[in-house]
Amino acid sequence: MAFMKKITQNLAWSFLILCGTLPQIVFGLDSEVQTLAANTGAVDFFEITCTKSNDKTLGDTDHLNFKLIENNGSAQTQTQNQSAPQPQLLNATLTRLKFNSKIANITASTNNTLSLKGGNGAYTLGIDTLGTNPTIKTVQNYTIQYQCLNATGQATNGSSTLTKQNIPSTNKTLANGKTAKYVINCAKNAKSGNTDSLKVTLFNKTFAQPIAVPPSNTEVSSTGTLAAQVISGIKVKNTVGANIDLQNGNEIYNVMVNSPTNAAKSYHFEYTCLNSANIPTQTSPLKKLQDK
Repeated sequence: MAFMKKITQNLAWSFLILCGTLPQIVFGLDSEVQTLAANTGAVDFFEITCTKSNDKTLGDTDHLNFKLIENNGSAQTQTQNQSAPQPQLLNATLTRLKFNSKIANITASTNNTLSLKGGNGAYTLGIDTLGTNPTIKTVQNYTIQYQCLNATGQATNGSSTLTKQNIPSTNKTLANGKTAKYVINCAKNAKSGNTDSLKVTLFNKTFAQPIAVPPSNTEVSSTGTLAAQVISGIKVKNTVGANIDLQNGNEIYNVMVNSPTNAAKSYHFEYTCLNSANIPTQTSPLKKLQDK
């Protein structure tokens, strides 16, 4: 109890501090709807972990960007009815002479397989990002595995600069709006005979970031009845609705939400771990440590 009393006292002082704003960015994550109780000293407590991106070109997290939003506002309200934007995805097309096979919408952290009957010879595998979310700037990561098969499903001979047959390739990357092409050769095997078809599996290794879906109800950035404090190490920033940026690198960031007027409120907040160029890095799932 003494610990919580100390936290409440610190909040009372720290919420008097005004914080600066950042240039507008695209938020990638949303806390979903939360409700703060009306009792005196009520505090909701969350944990956000920012880490180094799996994409080496993006590097380390530099800062956390955060915005608190109250639901069901009145005078300063703005109605939002937006559907979820398209996530990152990959498409693949396998071609041999006049034949082709296509799979689409292989989203982050999923895989899919396509096959094409084309006999012995060279097959072309094309990869593209048509239909992906253009606001997400991180490149997509993927690997490819293939196998040349006879009519009964036995392996024939296969080769490619990608990798050896039936062994996943090394990690490949593809940016939005770009395409990649690979050639896979299938040939007769002394024991299993001629190739009947080529089977290719594409693994989308991109980290699956949750996509923000703005609440469909009316919302307001601030009425003064809610406030939030973002803490990481010895660094602290406060807000009643404006975007704030707390710079502490690859670290745990704690979020505390309370009501200076002890009012029960419905709210949510948007947050994104960003590198120094304001590009999303990687965020672990949000943890709610206290609900009062």
